[in-house]
Amino acid sequence: MSRFARPLHPLALSVAMAFVTVPLHAAESTSSETATSAVRSFAIPAGDLSRALNNFAEQADLTLAFDPAMTRGKTSNGLSGQFSTPDALNRLLQGSGLSAIALSATRYRIEPIPEPVAGTLMLGATDINGAYQSENPTGPVAGYVATRAMSGTKTDTALIETPQSISVVTKDQMRAQGAESLNQILRYTAAVVPETRGSTASRLDQMTIRGFSPATYLDGLRMPGSRDASPQKDAFDLERVEVLRGPSSVLYGQASPSGVLNMVSKRPLDTPFHEVGIEYGTFNKKRTTFDTTGPLDDQGVYSYRVAGLYDEADGQLEHTETQRQALSSAFTWRPSEDTSLTLLGHFQKDPKAASYGSVPAWGSVLHSPLGRSIDVDFYDGEEDFEKSDREYFSLGYLFEHHINDVWTVRQNLRYLQSEGDYRSIYNSNLRADYRTSNRSTIATDVNLDSWTVDNQVQAKFDTGALQHTVLFGADYQNTSTHTKSGFGTGPTLDIFDPVYGAPVTTPAFTSDATQRNEQKGLYLQEQVKWDKWVLLMGGRYDWADNNNSTTNLRTNAKTKSSLQSEAFTGRLGVVYLFDNGISPYASYSESFEPQSGTGYGGSVFKPTEGKQYEVGIKYQPPGSNSFITASVFDLRQSNVPTLDPDPTHLCGTGRCQEQTGEVRSRGFELEGKASLNDNLDITAAYAYLDNRITQSNSTVSYAPLTDIAVGPAVPAKGTTTYGVPRHTASVWADYTFHDGVAKGFGVGAGARYVGSSWGDTANTLKVPGYTLFDASLHYDIPHLNSLKDNLRLALNASNLANKEYVASCYSYSWCWYGAQRTVQASATYQW
Repeated sequence: MSRFARPLHPLALSVAMAFVTVPLHAAESTSSETATSAVRSFAIPAGDLSRALNNFAEQADLTLAFDPAMTRGKTSNGLSGQFSTPDALNRLLQGSGLSAIALSATRYRIEPIPEPVAGTLMLGATDINGAYQSENPTGPVAGYVATRAMSGTKTDTALIETPQSISVVTKDQMRAQGAESLNQILRYTAAVVPETRGSTASRLDQMTIRGFSPATYLDGLRMPGSRDASPQKDAFDLERVEVLRGPSSVLYGQASPSGVLNMVSKRPLDTPFHEVGIEYGTFNKKRTTFDTTGPLDDQGVYSYRVAGLYDEADGQLEHTETQRQALSSAFTWRPSEDTSLTLLGHFQKDPKAASYGSVPAWGSVLHSPLGRSIDVDFYDGEEDFEKSDREYFSLGYLFEHHINDVWTVRQNLRYLQSEGDYRSIYNSNLRADYRTSNRSTIATDVNLDSWTVDNQVQAKFDTGALQHTVLFGADYQNTSTHTKSGFGTGPTLDIFDPVYGAPVTTPAFTSDATQRNEQKGLYLQEQVKWDKWVLLMGGRYDWADNNNSTTNLRTNAKTKSSLQSEAFTGRLGVVYLFDNGISPYASYSESFEPQSGTGYGGSVFKPTEGKQYEVGIKYQPPGSNSFITASVFDLRQSNVPTLDPDPTHLCGTGRCQEQTGEVRSRGFELEGKASLNDNLDITAAYAYLDNRITQSNSTVSYAPLTDIAVGPAVPAKGTTTYGVPRHTASVWADYTFHDGVAKGFGVGAGARYVGSSWGDTANTLKVPGYTLFDASLHYDIPHLNSLKDNLRLALNASNLANKEYVASCYSYSWCWYGAQRTVQASATYQW
């Protein structure tokens, strides 16, 4: 252990790891014939064919490529005993009308058995939607039920063997529900409250998980955030989204205790797949997309993927618009079965992003003494002044090399640059006449640069009856943000009879700030399987440096601050796998998040700490393509800043703070997903959450006034966190006909319930709960020009009843109406 005590720069380690794979790879030699003829022991239960093939691929340590449309609704007799790979595959596929074609010693493709027609061979008619690997944890999934993921352990691990609550939203579910943003993707996920800013949610991915704002990751690497320059991924670019609930610093470093949102990019497929789509809908919505992928050579050494989109629409608030152009590219080099390198590039421009404006509580949540309500599409800004222009690009790679049956090395790296120009005039508070809105102005120019790299060494081996998967990692993050900002006041606006066009002066920049956040981390994780027991242990040590430099452009005065913090975080969990598919688990996990600022006497704030105890049950019924999870948790965040109890302790112009506050989140979650047969897909979720302040020095009580009504800056002990509902529930079902007169036709419907929440820190403003309904119709027309094409016509509607509701409030001055009804018609052609 002494050699790890010395500082080791992760970038240096990454270079060493990248070069060490070359001689290791050159030294190894594997015989394809020996691998193919080798006899292995298999234990695969009878049931769903897709699941049987997934189990087989895992036990045989090989890759299967197949179209999920060919296997859905089909069963297998299972497999038990010792067989060669070809013999085992033949037995699993017996009676299915499918056969396996060997591409190499460790890669097979499943295809329909050709039928002789007039002396020739011809492929059976199938709906081909691309080559899907057998439950690749980063690849496509047939239906709604994923069974494996990387986010929970950073290794290819079954969800049922991971002792922490995880949800996976697949591409099929996104498409069925017409989801186009991260907020929309997570509408039907337990304990997630998306669209907390309602109809303005198209600009930023703002949501809560278990009452806290989550960290967002893409392909396991953190996405930087800086509001006006925060990059935002479109659902079209994603293959799946994974939600890991609870503290996760052991694997990911500094973050809030809510958990991790990991988006997985589209990657090159093994067989050609092409798609073009058009869409038109309410609010003058226009959208075009394309996606093309496949191998570049017969051996599959090189493969590619290119996808792009253009999207524009009117905003849901009057006088606002949205616009997006994006282009993604991916290139994979696979020189052998043991080595792969995937390059990922992305460019996106969002020249228009609607409005981030709000409405006062009086006239929206609360009945106005004037007897009038604010229009749901009320715009608090000025069309000629509003500006939100965001542009970013990223370039990175995912590298993996299997040295031998034991050792595997990986390195994931990404560089991202983002720029954002923002100008806005917005409602700041309401005057005592209940109709005149005071408005403030803001102008920002933001430039963001981010480097992140994650190096991993994995070892899989057995010691007697114990099966080990050991992961050692070293990661590094460096984000630099340069922000110029200015603030001012603007003309007032009548919220019931707005008249726009008043001149607005752009505020001069008064602050020029540079913030640099750097993190280095070393982590070690052990997964042990013994009989039906699975034990997960992990530990991590982090070094975080936060440096800030701010220049007051009025006085040229400069202020600098520097915060260095270190933290150790741990994780422990255990799962027991019953034969009937029930797997109870228990876990403990930790997180930390550095804090800026100082207390009395210049004392530097420590990082906040998160600790969670969780017990639950996961159920994966044998022979059924379904997955159900239930969990109970106790999550606490400590070292939260609260008021200094001594009123004579002043910092700057106000009262000092100290870190004696605590937030507690307790709750229960239930979520189920099922693709019960070839026709029906279902997802349902419920969450109960008690999120409240358990330690605070603030004793401020508050009664609403008739003018500027805002709660205390620091929540009082015993109050519930604002914007976090106690109850949320959802259900969605989609049924597709594959026979009869209605063949190809499908219908989907869903309901979402979000309970009431508090709209201020003193819990005096209550925001009512609401229920929304969604629906879809779709019709698939296969084989228009070939056996491998498909035309899908779809109609998706969200908030079908066009319910007017307030999504959340931050105070009496700032509330946000929820998204209005949208209806979108689309046509997608795949071949």
